[in-house]
Amino acid sequence: MTFIYLGRHGALGQFTRELMEAAARIPDYAFDFIVSSDSAFTSELGASGADLLTVPTFSRSRPLEVFGDFAKARRLILDHLQERQPQAVVTLMPHVWTPLLAPAIKRIGIKYVPIIHDARPHPGDRTAWVTRWLCQDAKHGDLVVTLSRAVAERLVEDKLADQERILPLFHPDLAFQSAQEPRTRAADKPLRLLFFGRVMAYKGLSHLLDAVQILREENVPIELGLAGPGDLRAERARLEALGAEIVNRWIDEVDVTEIFDRYDAIACPHVEASQSGVAAAAFGHRMPVVAMPIGGIAEQVIEGKTGVLARRVTTRAFADATKRLALEASLYENLSDQLDRHAIERSMDRFLLEILREIGS
Repeated sequence: MTFIYLGRHGALGQFTRELMEAAARIPDYAFDFIVSSDSAFTSELGASGADLLTVPTFSRSRPLEVFGDFAKARRLILDHLQERQPQAVVTLMPHVWTPLLAPAIKRIGIKYVPIIHDARPHPGDRTAWVTRWLCQDAKHGDLVVTLSRAVAERLVEDKLADQERILPLFHPDLAFQSAQEPRTRAADKPLRLLFFGRVMAYKGLSHLLDAVQILREENVPIELGLAGPGDLRAERARLEALGAEIVNRWIDEVDVTEIFDRYDAIACPHVEASQSGVAAAAFGHRMPVVAMPIGGIAEQVIEGKTGVLARRVTTRAFADATKRLALEASLYENLSDQLDRHAIERSMDRFLLEILREIGS
């Protein structure tokens, strides 16, 4: 089986690395990976010992550069696949090139299996314009994998794939090489809550700030932090007024665990979502998540098992969910323990085995 990921940065680099580790634990099965030679993590993936082909992509999202190297990369990829003849090609995330590659891959006689993360553009995402093009990958798929039922349902609604071709799975935990063990927190200390990742409109930062303000007025002890890139605009002043730690830059993968260790829980106040890689990273660190009941996040954050879920998509409901985690005796430790005991259900190993089982059937 061949896995392709042509992105240059982001959480899918870590996803690919942990998938390589899971693949190495499956005996008597051949896996290889095709990645961009221009990515920030190629050298680390190359050092993993995995069977790896690197191909040139592009460094800027300008039309001439986007398609300038396509012919060369296409030939390298197709020659590799002709030689290997894998049972299937799995694209870990659509790339602007993959809808163009898919027909040629299928003509070789190889199954094409895209993993579709988002079925529709996210509000406020400057790359949202390309989402509809990337979703064309679903039309080519012999099997289409999604990381949530919410995305699977949207693909069917938008006639991008029929139900029989879709395999709704889950977003595997991302551990970032951290020690995986249950956490504890002192009941007499404030709940340390972290907003992590790119700051965009659909992620609901304003709801989080409003909720923290409400809880402060109700004398619920909360400490807040934000780590990730994006334009904070007027929210910076509000964050500073709340005494939040602000790390407003791209967070390198090597820094994720150190930042997570300064906090107790992750906030996902999204008002729209497919699923959340941030929640998956929290679970990999055995951190509970406080979330709005929206999209695929409502599938990840299970009340009393992986976190606390607001009962409605409102600031007050999010504040109440956070309050439960901050004040209810033993809830935090119970959640972290549940995250640890049921980790196999959310593991990359299980994710890979589910795909293998479906492709082989």
